[in-house]
Amino acid sequence: MRLTYVFVALMLCFLALVYSVFMPVRIEEPKVVNIPLGTPVIKVASLLSKEGILRNPYSFLTIHVFYRKKIISGEYEFTGVLSPFEVYKTLSEGRSKLYRVTIPEGSDLLDIANILSEYGITDKYRFMELVFNPETSKRYGINLPTMEGFLFPDTYYFSRGTSPEKVVEVMYTNFLKKTQALRKELRDRKLSLERWVIIASMIEKETALNHEKPLVSAVIYNRLKMGMKLQIDPTVIYAIKIMGNWDSKLNPSELKLNSFYNTYMFKGLPPTPICNPGLESLKAALYPADVDYLYFVADGKGGHIFSKTYREHLKNIRKISR
Repeated sequence: MRLTYVFVALMLCFLALVYSVFMPVRIEEPKVVNIPLGTPVIKVASLLSKEGILRNPYSFLTIHVFYRKKIISGEYEFTGVLSPFEVYKTLSEGRSKLYRVTIPEGSDLLDIANILSEYGITDKYRFMELVFNPETSKRYGINLPTMEGFLFPDTYYFSRGTSPEKVVEVMYTNFLKKTQALRKELRDRKLSLERWVIIASMIEKETALNHEKPLVSAVIYNRLKMGMKLQIDPTVIYAIKIMGNWDSKLNPSELKLNSFYNTYMFKGLPPTPICNPGLESLKAALYPADVDYLYFVADGKGGHIFSKTYREHLKNIRKISR
């Protein structure tokens, strides 16, 4: 009988110890903990305990002995009532803190690199090295030397420290998803994927008004058909940007820049898209308006005035100048 009491007392002590080790923690205010790549499990447990995510590190280490799962590095946010099992599951499944990142329509690869860098999502220079590498676009079956035009502008949720490869994969997959219906029309219209996106990128940069986009598209196609130079300012701006010389103002002398992107100097389309166009611009590049316009000029109010002849075009310019 005496041994039974001793055994029960020992069991109660053991259970009390286990409960104290595995007891949940209540976190009132969200706590963010960063787990660097390659951090040993024992240091992860110690860090979590130090930050108040665990009552002590032994619970986490005990769970790890049984499950032996990989602890994924990253930035994690904890709040509410959490057991050591939930904490372990969060880290072993890589459920890191996500940041809402919006890539505006018309952003080029340099813009995207800067946005991602500002949020700490990925390294700016590693990203640019990847997206301007011909091997990257080749891997995705794109017959162009960069990924420009194929990273769909949208709102994404990324965790800090995401690899550039993962970012590109997510954004390109989104491009394929969002353009699936439109891409089915390319063969019927005898339009390659690359040519389509190049034209859409110029439309995107020329006007923000959706009702004008089919008109701008028509001007581009009409000029190409007639063998005229496109003379589109944003193609020159893009050339200057990738050279690292853009100062937010296009000088008249720069219209003579010796670059295949300069549609004032060279006929035909630029070598690659000049930005990542949105869906409306992609639609316009596929369905240009049925008009004979060859010229357009900004009206000073956010829109454009279109014309069929150069004489009309000059008249419109004088009207706007007045």
